[in-house]
Amino acid sequence: MFENAAVQSGLDRLSGASREAVVLPDSETGMISQAVLQDMSIISCFQRSEDYAAEEPVWMQRSIFASNGVERQAERPFPNIETLPGLVKLEQILSPGGSQRNHCAATRISENWFLTANHCVQMRGTASPVFDMLIIAPDDDVMRPDTRILPVDGAVCHAAWYSQTGKFDDDIALVFVANTAEIADIPIAQFDRSGSTVPLSPGDESHFAGWGRNGQNRFLQGGDLTVRTVGEAYILADNSGDFAPCVGDSGGPLYVEENDTQTVVGILSSVTTGGCPPYGGAFYMRVKSYENWIQRTMSVCEHEGRFVCGRPVNGS
Repeated sequence: MFENAAVQSGLDRLSGASREAVVLPDSETGMISQAVLQDMSIISCFQRSEDYAAEEPVWMQRSIFASNGVERQAERPFPNIETLPGLVKLEQILSPGGSQRNHCAATRISENWFLTANHCVQMRGTASPVFDMLIIAPDDDVMRPDTRILPVDGAVCHAAWYSQTGKFDDDIALVFVANTAEIADIPIAQFDRSGSTVPLSPGDESHFAGWGRNGQNRFLQGGDLTVRTVGEAYILADNSGDFAPCVGDSGGPLYVEENDTQTVVGILSSVTTGGCPPYGGAFYMRVKSYENWIQRTMSVCEHEGRFVCGRPVNGS
């Protein structure tokens, strides 16, 4: 009886994988229903307004906001962008004029998909509407007039985030950009997977980067961290009280170098000290533990080059 139960369990898993592989958008809405997504721990958490395609919003041009008469200065040296594969800035537009924003980072992990934190897409504890979401090409200074800006077409979040425990479990999301021609030079980052040869244990050296509190989230920052704890789904790292991640670096990658290759092992979820300074520890979602969710989501939510896990007009 035990053997039959095991065989049936394997068949059920195989059947489930097969069903996910052939999930297609609804013929009427052009989207996959929320009910189907929920079964895969996926929720649609952003879809861009079609109105912006007809008339480009003002926030798509940096020059309008860069010439406000306020001079900003970087507080620390810039890390080398060439050593940070896939890194981009992620911004949410929170006001009709575009002056209010939420600042995060993300990592390019495929041609059209970028990995970030769930709370960078679904802001917890605020009623602020999200008018738009942007991918900003990496630069030492992301407020240059010629900064490359791409609109996010849609985003999907892990459905289990912010459970009744109140913890940051499952703080992971994916954003989709349909037209990536302008950022063809940004490499696709390698991320840690099952069967990977990347070792990870307390005491290992790693490094981070983002656009945290450095000149009003304008200037690139980054540095080295030491891994302190490796859990099943999280990594805790710090810099012994010295310079470390801060608010605004959320969603950014934690890199570990192995065989001259920078591999993304974590996505920044939270920091233990928000003042920055003082600096505390940084909690990262361990991407290796979310490999199946990442691969499944990208497969299901992209169809013929389109983002198909958005919210239909009727919200169903």
